[in-house]
Amino acid sequence: MALLKPLDADDPRLREHCELVGRRQLHTKEQQVEIDELLNFVYGQGNKKLPGRQQDRRRPTTVGLSANQVGIMKQICVVDLSIAWRGYFDLHVLVNPRIVWRSKTTVNRVESCVNITTIWGKTVRSETIRVEAWDRSGNEIALKLRGWPAVLLQHEVDHLNGRLFIDRLADPKSADLVRPNEYDAYRKQKDEWLSKIDVSGMIR
Repeated sequence: MALLKPLDADDPRLREHCELVGRRQLHTKEQQVEIDELLNFVYGQGNKKLPGRQQDRRRPTTVGLSANQVGIMKQICVVDLSIAWRGYFDLHVLVNPRIVWRSKTTVNRVESCVNITTIWGKTVRSETIRVEAWDRSGNEIALKLRGWPAVLLQHEVDHLNGRLFIDRLADPKSADLVRPNEYDAYRKQKDEWLSKIDVSGMIR
């Protein structure tokens, strides 16, 4: 299988709308292999404490990936809906996902992205959403998500439509700047983090 690599933050493909996937295309061997590669990326980068595998507290956990984050311009994402649970995975492949309803109630959560690993910050998202999509076999599925799983899926659907989490920061002029060796400290001190960066010039 190919080794997928996240696109650089300034890659224009991150700002493009991804193409819908047809059922005939979905059922091809090539497309299924591509989906396996996306799954392997999330599982391999997941950094969760599992039997025989220790968690590295010095780096964040990957809980979702949209295809265009690694240069595949299709409406496919992988999400780990056990985002709030460290001991196991609940990986879902969503093809052509659409958010069909959003609650008016919102939440602020700290987000980051595998394409912009040094920038973190609180976003404003709907607390509850309903989503319609296909699974990898082309079956229609519907999900109602609340809290962290809802935030995660909104993040990934934004990617598929050419938006980044920085577009939804509560304060883009004061995002958190977290260098690679600082994640463990940041995890413990998010609310008091002093290193800031203005990303307002990057948002859309």
